Amino acid sequence: MKTAVCIFLIASQIQGSAQFLKSVTGSVSFFSEAPLENIDATSQNMVSVIKTETGEITFMVTINSFQFKKQKMQVDFNEDFMESSRFPMATYTGKINEPLDWTKNGTYKVTANGKLTIHGIAKARADTATISIKEGKITMNSNFKIRVDDYGIRIPKVLFEKIAEVVAVKLKMSYKILPEEKKSIESSK
Repeated sequence: MKTAVCIFLIASQIQGSAQFLKSVTGSVSFFSEAPLENIDATSQNMVSVIKTETGEITFMVTINSFQFKKQKMQVDFNEDFMESSRFPMATYTGKINEPLDWTKNGTYKVTANGKLTIHGIAKARADTATISIKEGKITMNSNFKIRVDDYGIRIPKVLFEKIAEVVAVKLKMSYKILPEEKKSIESSK
């Protein structure tokens, strides 16, 4: 899915006209530590929008965009575990709880409540993140854990020693402020 289309879909989920932050770069990675073999992968295909007035936030990543060090892991991940042809996207929609002045330099610890949807299953979550604002440049970093069975991802018994039940996730986003982002996106259709 093209980035502009993803941004439109995300912005259309956040209603009203307001100032938006749109991701300019973003990555999500995960790490699974297991006795026989560690598994890690990264995707640079993540997009996000934040509505500054309300703190509403949405993320979207294409599952088959995760890159692994070993090609076989990538194939197994997409075909056997994540079924990326059936469930092509992972999404998060939520709200940052703390009010922020998005124009004021500083580093802020925030909490967010929302729903993370992976493998077709949506689960409510409460997570933390660090938002840094410096001279109009805004970054967000978050680390959290996911239990794979919470999202219906089944690990065959023969692979239990290779794949951990809990996966550590790291999220890094860089945003820029775009006033009335939604209006400009809709007018470009």
